[in-house]
This record gives sequence, structure tokens and C-alpha cells, in this order.
Amino acid sequence: MAGAPTEGEAMDREVPQHDRRRLARLAALPMWAAAEFTESEAAVMRIVGVEMLNNRGVCALHIKTIAAAAGVSVSTARGALKTAKEIGLVTVERLMGNYDVRSRTPTWLAALRDLNGRIERFAQRDPQETAGKKAAQQ
Repeated sequence: MAGAPTEGEAMDREVPQHDRRRLARLAALPMWAAAEFTESEAAVMRIVGVEMLNNRGVCALHIKTIAAAAGVSVSTARGALKTAKEIGLVTVERLMGNYDVRSRTPTWLAALRDLNGRIERFAQRDPQETAGKKAAQQ
């Protein structure tokens, strides 16, 4: 018999699946690490990675915050951090409900920084310039 959804299940519904897939593609995980994560776990690592970029290599968010931002359950977020720690991508310490996550792979953060820069440059393009190029190609 199905009961009321748990907090994690409710969070899953807040972020549509196609948004989780987009987050997973934007995680910029190294090839050797990407195969270790499910799509939802990769979305978690995207959130953690962006937080590290914004805070000098440290992600110190509450696990519920990470899960909600990635659109996954808390147990999925914990699993992603556990996997990342086991494969040597990050170090993880638990501090009063928050997780202190630090990258052990500088190439991951560099790739994420590069990807974010390309996304920002694309977003800053003039929409009419882009539309003009598409019309010229047709």
C-alpha cells in the first residue's frame, strides 16, 4: 500500500526528469569517473561542483539542499557523495548536518569551469545574431 511520499520522493517531483538529465550532462565529470554515476547522481555532482567553483574548492551545503537543487532524493545525494569519495573524486566530511566536500581532482573543476564559461558566452550572444546565422544556413 502506498503511503504519503517521503521528503526525497517529493523533491524528485519538483525537478522534471529532463532537467536532471541536463544537470547530469553539465557535470563535466572526468571520463574515468562518469561511468560510476547514475544520471541522478551525476546531477548531484554538478551541484556540488558548481558550489566548489563558487567557494574556492569547497562545497559545504546541507544534504537536503544538495538533493533539492539536483531534484533527487536525499538517499541518492548521499549515494553520489559516497561513490565520489570511494573513487577518489572528492573528500567528504560530515560537519553538523552539512557535508564538507572538497575536490581531489583539479581537472574536474577545471573542466567544469571551462564548461560554465562556454555556457555563459553562449547565453550572452545576441539572439538576433544567432537567428540570422540560422536563416543564412537554410
